[in-house]
Amino acid sequence: MAAKTLRSNKQFRLVYSEGEREAGKKVVVCYLKREGEGLHPGFVASRRIGNACRRNRAKRLMREIFRKLEHRIIAKDLWIVFIASFSPRESTYQEIFEDVERSLGRAKLLSMNG
Repeated sequence: MAAKTLRSNKQFRLVYSEGEREAGKKVVVCYLKREGEGLHPGFVASRRIGNACRRNRAKRLMREIFRKLEHRIIAKDLWIVFIASFSPRESTYQEIFEDVERSLGRAKLLSMNG
């Protein structure tokens, strides 16, 4: 089942202002519990990451990581934003995956048996 993603600027700003955050070395995870809403991810890569090609690659990597970890996320009513703070050229998929996994674990959003 594909999760419906966050789209509007208003949704992202709400997660940033009212939600909690867990920063890793490669990805910052911001999340906000929303009753009865379901699981909605959002993916952000700022211009600091590089040109459009690199930003899109960063978002594709984070989408794939979310897809792999989605079944392990405990809270099902959650808006969750993944903010890239890595350069896709200098980071491997495995490093990013482990960083996101650690961040979600510290936030107590991920079951460790998978």
